[in-house]
Amino acid sequence: MLKSLLMEIKNADYISKEHLAAQLGQPVSLIEDGFRELMRMGYLSQEAGPNCNDLPCGKCPYASMCRKDPPKTWALTEKGKRVLAQ
Repeated sequence: MLKSLLMEIKNADYISKEHLAAQLGQPVSLIEDGFRELMRMGYLSQEAGPNCNDLPCGKCPYASMCRKDPPKTWALTEKGKRVLAQ
C-alpha cells in the first residue's frame, strides 16, 4: 500500500488526502498513517509554504480574513524516487 500511495503522490498535480483515499479505496486515517510512515522512511518530505507576510497579498485589506496556516508542500525524496524506479 505504501508504494501505491507513493506512486499516487508522484503522479498527483494537487495532493489531497481525501482524493488519495478515494483513489486507493482506503480510509483517510490510513492515508495519513501512510504519509507519516513514508516521511519516517525518508521517501517523502514536507515543507511549509511561504508565510502570508512574505507574499504581496499578505498586506491586502482581506489579509485578516485569509487562511493563517501556510500551505504545506510534499515532495518525493531521491530515496523515494529510487524506490519507484525499481
